[in-house]
Amino acid sequence: MKTSEKLWLTIFGLCLSCYWSSIGAQSAGTSTPKQNIAAEGRWNPFYLHKPNSEKEIDLYKQEYEVNMATAGYLYSVPPFLHYRQRYEFLRNFQLYMGDKGNPFGQFLLLRQPATYQTQDPMANVDTLYGATFLELSSTPMVLVVPSIPDRYYSFALVDAYFYNFDYIGSRTTGQQGGKFLIVGPNWQGEKPKGVDKIVRAPTNSINIYQRIYFKNAGDIAAVNQIQDAIQLLPLEKFLNPAATASLPKPESYMKLDPLAAKDPWTVLQIANTYMGENPPPKSDLTFTEYFAPLGIGPGLSLHSSKSVLENIGKGAEQADHAMSAIALTGFPVKNGWQIPPPNVGEHGGPGGVAMQAMIQVRSIGINSSKEAVYYNAYTDAALKPLSGAKSYAITFTKNAIPPVDKSCFGFWSLTIYDRINARLIENSANKYSIRSADNLIYNADGSLTLYVQPTAPADKALLPNWLPSDASGEFILALRVYLGGKEVTSGIYIPAPIVMKP
Repeated sequence: MKTSEKLWLTIFGLCLSCYWSSIGAQSAGTSTPKQNIAAEGRWNPFYLHKPNSEKEIDLYKQEYEVNMATAGYLYSVPPFLHYRQRYEFLRNFQLYMGDKGNPFGQFLLLRQPATYQTQDPMANVDTLYGATFLELSSTPMVLVVPSIPDRYYSFALVDAYFYNFDYIGSRTTGQQGGKFLIVGPNWQGEKPKGVDKIVRAPTNSINIYQRIYFKNAGDIAAVNQIQDAIQLLPLEKFLNPAATASLPKPESYMKLDPLAAKDPWTVLQIANTYMGENPPPKSDLTFTEYFAPLGIGPGLSLHSSKSVLENIGKGAEQADHAMSAIALTGFPVKNGWQIPPPNVGEHGGPGGVAMQAMIQVRSIGINSSKEAVYYNAYTDAALKPLSGAKSYAITFTKNAIPPVDKSCFGFWSLTIYDRINARLIENSANKYSIRSADNLIYNADGSLTLYVQPTAPADKALLPNWLPSDASGEFILALRVYLGGKEVTSGIYIPAPIVMKP
């Protein structure tokens, strides 16, 4: 018998097997089976259960709609948060820097490091920040970066779904600076004279996070000078300084108030509008079509049926539960540290839309792992909550000190926050972190021990290695590794254990 004939008979036999399995599933057991089974304890993927009543049909429909709504809500959370952050940026810029002109062409800058009085959770005390939003449907923009020869810096470019789509900075473009033309998805044209690189955004609405490393308190003025030298120019203004550039009017982009969104339906409708202005990638079309019948998706209006709206509410609640589950159990904990998967914050990253939604709720605007990885600890290595009344030691062996790319000014830091609000902890030393650039004291074998405790070490020489805690409450530790080595970016690096001292 020829090989082709054998193959045909094999396929025919499989088809017959599937057919008779389906028939057998429908005839086996009672006439009103309660679940999708061919025989007790077995699942039959070729058999669709036939509902026995209109009530059961409605129950199936409800389950289906709740499942669709769960997926739709998870997908909608990042664009809603992006719209909300843009709204807050435009509002705050006009409130506090109204005399500076149109916010769409400028960075809102933090010119001093965070302190215990900073209200933001998990505040970074390694870099000074800047943030801006661009509306590229109006005009392409040119980012002018001066030479920054002596420190880490980065500009993270983030699309309307809170995915990092490109970076400008130490790792990607070097310390020499440059002129970067940022264009929308539909822009066409040649690279203009004087532009070093064209960066194409996947959506017209984007934001940019600016991060510049400061060495110590005496270095802040130097960083402020760098901030002042950075420019954002409409393309026509870049090409002709005498030109009058037209930037979008902020009020045109603030018609919906996300701060007033107190229910899932309002969140979804705002997200629908924003996604309509910023269509998702074509690769997501199959997924967005799944929940589109509910009126969730780019430019859609929510279904008007009361029962469907109720199911959307139930789906949103399940989405919230899913995000909580991922936040609490989605990362393996080793030595007390949560180990994040690689490529978090990038489209197509691990965990899909559920992980992306949770990450943006918990750590909005998080860096891609190639740029920085964050290890958070809520417990010690024995999985006991970190207590400010206790003393802890973290000893990195010589070969396990967080690896960084020093050629691009990579660094690491350990920062402490209170457990309740995730804010920096007030202390008499005004010290909130230990940084790799500090004058740390290494052990004779090249290992490094860091001390987290409420009182200073008895040996004053170890003060650089001390991170003060608050004896009155529990705390969180955050180990940030910027421009980590391959072990870090691949997800295999595990920080040293957090050990409670007797």
